[in-house]
Amino acid sequence: MIAAAVFALLGALIAFLSSLAGGSLRRLSIAAALSGLLAVLALPLTPGVGLRSSEAVSATLLGLLPSAPLLALVPIGLGLSLLLSRRGGRVGAIVSGLAGAAALLSLGVWLSRPAQLAELVPVPGIMEGVTGLALFALIQVFTWSAKRTRLAGLIAGVVVGALAVTYLLSPDGQTKFPNAGGYYQLMRPVTPARTSELIGSYNAGLADLNTIRQSIDLPPLKPLKSVTDLAGAGLPQAISDQGYRLLRPQTWDYGGPVLFLMAGLLLASGLLHSRRPDRQERGDWLAGLIIAAGVTLLVPSFSATNFNLSELVKGGPFLRDFLDRSWPPNLAQVNAQNPSANIYPLQEVMSQMALTIEIALVGTFVATLFAVPLSFLAARNLTARSVLMRVSYFVTRAFFNVDRGVDTLILALVFVAAVGLGPFAGVLAMAIHSVADLGKLYSEAIENVDKGPIEALESVGASGTNVLRWAILPQVLPLFTSYTLYRFEINFRVSIVLGFVGAGGIGFFIQGAMAAGNYNQMVIGVIAIVVIVNLIDFLSSDVRRRLV
Repeated sequence: MIAAAVFALLGALIAFLSSLAGGSLRRLSIAAALSGLLAVLALPLTPGVGLRSSEAVSATLLGLLPSAPLLALVPIGLGLSLLLSRRGGRVGAIVSGLAGAAALLSLGVWLSRPAQLAELVPVPGIMEGVTGLALFALIQVFTWSAKRTRLAGLIAGVVVGALAVTYLLSPDGQTKFPNAGGYYQLMRPVTPARTSELIGSYNAGLADLNTIRQSIDLPPLKPLKSVTDLAGAGLPQAISDQGYRLLRPQTWDYGGPVLFLMAGLLLASGLLHSRRPDRQERGDWLAGLIIAAGVTLLVPSFSATNFNLSELVKGGPFLRDFLDRSWPPNLAQVNAQNPSANIYPLQEVMSQMALTIEIALVGTFVATLFAVPLSFLAARNLTARSVLMRVSYFVTRAFFNVDRGVDTLILALVFVAAVGLGPFAGVLAMAIHSVADLGKLYSEAIENVDKGPIEALESVGASGTNVLRWAILPQVLPLFTSYTLYRFEINFRVSIVLGFVGAGGIGFFIQGAMAAGNYNQMVIGVIAIVVIVNLIDFLSSDVRRRLV
């Protein structure tokens, strides 16, 4: 409950600071209500546990409604808040504040409840329907802006979405995507009589179970008196196998902090807005929708990546040991009695750094040779006069998109397997990936050239070669140079990482030093990277400033 209060107060603090800054308070109410509704539908609030961790089910607030009807106050209040926020004014603000208070109250009551049994009730078709709607929306993004493609986009979206839903519901789809079926599950409460029956059945078989446990030197289990006896342990397998899960309201998932944060934000922003009804703007709904979408995307991402700063604090001793072993740098290790055992890390770093720069230079140069001609085929304004040129435009653009989708590191792994360890694999990977990036930038520069010189030369009968030479190249060459230099900066950084997969250069040296535990040698490479990166950045920035 303390953590819940902290998140609610944090939401209130955000509203208070926004009020001091003169921001729109209705925008905060809309953002909080939308984020809360999305959390109700999609973010897990309370885990339902079985015996094993693989049996755990993350239940959303909507899925918990059969077991906790009072939680219905949350979506009802959020919906009313959104409905009245369209008009704005004091009445809508008061309703938003009341909705936030109701959400805090119902969530607090839920968190204070003891552990209870619930039965899993899968709801078929939810994930399949969401997938179909997502594909439909994706097609509309690309077709809705132009009126001539709007109808075709609607038809294509409906057809593709329906086909996706049909496939996912088919036996073949269920085989390839087994988690899609019944992905969304409700938590239906178990009656006291059924709970007593399950506990009695478990206790009846406990003697045989304890006999087995004693034979493998495990301590015997005690009989269960109530569900609260399971609060600190998992659910017995005999009960879990029947589709039951143990709900622990005091243990929340990442949807809990979001709901308390948004409830506190809604309560405070509503109260503050009721005092200042004029604190609203025309774009509040769009801004609120963007904030809600960001919250809904970021929060699961933080959870999936196990983002936890406390783990960094726990790793503090390791970091201190790492720094102690890295400093001072070991620039040279001379053995007067055995000169053959001398080690010169600084010399090796300089040699490998030179190789890294050379890999970036060659890779960028080769990519430029191919990107320049391909960029003219990928420029829309130069390929609109014939069917053949339009086909070349789409083919080249498709190649750029596919090539950009394959990371340089993946290409390096492929080429290391093909041509062996060394810088050649890194050059090939870098050049192939850079062709797409440079080609896209070059083609966009060509598409944005001034049409005046082109039309002037064409009006006097100049050939296409002369138009290219005298009208297009003078405009795009400075941009080409700037983009190439910028790509070289990126490729230098990429070449460092490629060394870790055997493509040579300073990355290969750092990997070897770390693997051997020679951190005081590795740090020389890190310092050299920092110095060279800054030098390249300052030099290329100065050149780009003079050219563009």
